[in-house]
Amino acid sequence: MTRTDGNESAVEQQIRELAAQLREYRERPCLLFVSRAIAHADVLAVWTALGDEAGEDLDLIVASPGGDLEAAYLVARELRRRFTRLTVYVPFRAKSAATLLCLAADELVLGRLGELGPLDQQYDERQKADFPLNTSRLLLFKALEQLQVAATDMYDDVVSRILKQSGMRPFEACSKAAELTSSLCGPLYAQLDPARLAESARGLELGGGYAERLLRRYRPAFYAENGRGLIQRLVHDYPAHSFILDWEEVQELGLPARLPDAQEAPLLHQLTLALIEYGTHSDLIALAGRSAETIAAVDHVLAGMEAQGQARKGTPRRRSPLARKRRPKPSTDRADRLRNEGRL
Repeated sequence: MTRTDGNESAVEQQIRELAAQLREYRERPCLLFVSRAIAHADVLAVWTALGDEAGEDLDLIVASPGGDLEAAYLVARELRRRFTRLTVYVPFRAKSAATLLCLAADELVLGRLGELGPLDQQYDERQKADFPLNTSRLLLFKALEQLQVAATDMYDDVVSRILKQSGMRPFEACSKAAELTSSLCGPLYAQLDPARLAESARGLELGGGYAERLLRRYRPAFYAENGRGLIQRLVHDYPAHSFILDWEEVQELGLPARLPDAQEAPLLHQLTLALIEYGTHSDLIALAGRSAETIAAVDHVLAGMEAQGQARKGTPRRRSPLARKRRPKPSTDRADRLRNEGRL
């Protein structure tokens, strides 16, 4: 949505002008995709912003902390259906679901502060308190890995100590070590819920599955050479969802990325500063150089989708769960009295 504050509108205008300069330099369409949280509304916003635009090449400027993996996949699919070649510019952050969008690119250009992120799916885990905890589907498997390492190390250490200090035969030492390890680690393993493990496994498959389809369909040569290993690392190998995949890391992953050239570098630097000032409280999805009418249409789409979402939820989008008030249940005596009177 377009901001209403004068200073914020100036920043937005600066971002649009920089995108227009990139379009002029590259002589091809340039789409701005700035999203506070990628959602299905962004798919319709992209479709509206592009209009009838299609052809050989498209430049895409991405800035987002992430969001819905399914929506990111749909945006990427729409762009690749329309354009033969896609170049993605990352001036600042394109994390999580935005990284999935970047995988659809034939060419990836990272600014000096540009970064991608892992693809392990996030979810809201219910807590005993009112606030849900946003965590990674990978968490349970990391816990399982740590338990496996601890149990193995404990078993080996106990066997070694028994053989050294007691003089038992190896078979007896191993049996004693197994009993001790089982008694200490068994209760910890018992706390792992198989249903939650299965649910987390399916959640992790979501990011990997969409990444595999984008690479296989639109980057078949790269997928055949490096795709499976890349997906495995993006989904499973990083210790935190916020882990920074900078230029050096992207090079090690084998992604087809490059640094901006002499003309692009100052534009991406200015875009980075403008995006930091712009923040992540508003979406900006627009084709550089498009008319005010088209921009207004995209804003109308985003506003309508957000209003529908709030209406379905019945609460403001970012309202804290702590602010919700529960309706008290009628007491048992009152409920019995109403039932006897035929009113319940």
